[in-house]
Amino acid sequence: MICSTVPIIFAQTNTSAITVTTDKSSYSDGDQMTLSGTVTAQLNVPMSFIIKDPSQNPVEIGQISVNPDNTYSTQVTTGGRLWSSSGTYEIDITYGSASNTAKTTFEFTSKTSGTPGNVVVTPGNQTVPEFGSMAPIVLVISVLSLVFYTRIRSSFKMI
Repeated sequence: MICSTVPIIFAQTNTSAITVTTDKSSYSDGDQMTLSGTVTAQLNVPMSFIIKDPSQNPVEIGQISVNPDNTYSTQVTTGGRLWSSSGTYEIDITYGSASNTAKTTFEFTSKTSGTPGNVVVTPGNQTVPEFGSMAPIVLVISVLSLVFYTRIRSSFKMI
């Protein structure tokens, strides 16, 4: 019997290990939360974060630039119309690709009932009244589209 060995080659992906922390373990409406962490390598794209309520509905979405020393930090004001449930919230950080993520949780205590109604747009409130209850989904799709575009734009050639 002849046996041959076929080499298996693994492609190295351009990923970076991520850490994520919050400055406190619990927050209430209106508190300032510092979201920070580190990455092991620069990928030259912004990080994306999604904060989800206890039912896994997005309540906050954003992007963070990574500093030259491989750290990142941003401030998030907790609470508002979408933050209507008290309980354990989850933060998902994505850097470069959907497989390169980190997660953490924190407790949130809501002071609002969360009853839907007319949306009052104030500075810093990014809810678009025309989208109503679909606003979080539209925002998630927009952010993911931007992340996807930044990853593939180098493959487009100008004619």
